[in-house]
Amino acid sequence: MSEFLFLFDNRLFLLFSWLFLSIWGLYVNTFRALIDRVRAGVSSLPDNKIDDKLLHSLLAAPNHERPFHIEAALLSSLQIILGTITFYTFFRQGNDSFSTHLIFYFFGSVGIAFLWERTWTGIASHSIAASSFLSLHLKIGKPFMILVQFISFPLRLILNQIEKMIRKMADPKIEVADEKNELADHIRTLSRESTTLDPEVFEIVGNTLEMGHLHVRDVLVPRNQVQVLDCQDSIEENLQIVRTCGHTRLPICEGDLDHCIGIIHVKYACRLLIEGKKIDLRKLSKAPALVSADDPLPVALKKMMRWKIHMALVRDEFGGIDGVITLEDILEEVVGEIQDEFDAEENTVQKSGAGKWKVSGLSPVHELPEEFGVVEEEELTSFGGLITKELGRIPEVGEILKLKNLQITILEADETRVQLTEVKLLSSANESPS
Repeated sequence: MSEFLFLFDNRLFLLFSWLFLSIWGLYVNTFRALIDRVRAGVSSLPDNKIDDKLLHSLLAAPNHERPFHIEAALLSSLQIILGTITFYTFFRQGNDSFSTHLIFYFFGSVGIAFLWERTWTGIASHSIAASSFLSLHLKIGKPFMILVQFISFPLRLILNQIEKMIRKMADPKIEVADEKNELADHIRTLSRESTTLDPEVFEIVGNTLEMGHLHVRDVLVPRNQVQVLDCQDSIEENLQIVRTCGHTRLPICEGDLDHCIGIIHVKYACRLLIEGKKIDLRKLSKAPALVSADDPLPVALKKMMRWKIHMALVRDEFGGIDGVITLEDILEEVVGEIQDEFDAEENTVQKSGAGKWKVSGLSPVHELPEEFGVVEEEELTSFGGLITKELGRIPEVGEILKLKNLQITILEADETRVQLTEVKLLSSANESPS
């Protein structure tokens, strides 16, 4: 009789232990299912301040990595093993002799334990994550989550070391490419499956992804196009530049951009003018921030936001200044061109007659008429740059030159760039300039 009671006590202990593991696994997988739903955009975090910290820590994990996968795997394994032992103990009914019945009982126990684990932690957890009682279950499950974190800590350390060893053996280029393409894959999936995503929104998201491949040099304003104030000039001359340029922030230099001493905001000068006080541009300026031309655009954006600045100087590899970059320049790569009420609607290519055009030196090469037959090159972005490359120097006003089947007359130019030209399409490649 005592042996029967001892066996019955063992069965009850195994049964309650297995049920406890089942509940434990249920709540761990409920948290995981909720994170999956939030990442997929089909659910939002519940309004439950008690669980905010834990849920946000789970959301901080990489998208390709499901949270608590080690803990969930450990609980599932223990649940199946303990369930198999529990059902086998009940089925064999104290019969210790080997028989075909015991083999049947063993495999039956494995099947029942596995089906229960998949039904309880796999299906039921997803149902709870989508139910209206989710907040209550999150409160109940939080102690289970903390406990499994503590127990699995040594196992996680060992597996992390094994993962590092395996990654060293793998090709690092493949891993980096997978990480870069992960977000793009999510966006493409969303665009295919969503019927409510506006085309404008999708374009912005696509531009954001493309921005990761751009560098500062791709969007900077070249130094020959930067309007600067010269502290060696009189205050009247500098104020005239401020009035006519239409910019709110301007570099103040000692001669040229390589000797920039600061960035000045027009509003400070206007405030002193209104108050009738003397203006000292040096005192109004703030020390210029520097970014590298090789910096990826997202890196430059983070730096400027951290420094709380709107304009930065772009330094080249030799320590000189290539130009400037503004927050607006970066933002335009995401949302498109931003034009305010002070920006003139400039047409850089205007047809002036039969086979004649007036072309700004700043006109992008890809916007030139097809009749010009100009092929866009990576290092040439403007029509003026193309002319300067062909001549090997900056042309003078009134100079006429021939480029392929084009006769180009320089209408406006200074010592740094070509400003305006007149282009005539020659009827014959042999026709000489008149």
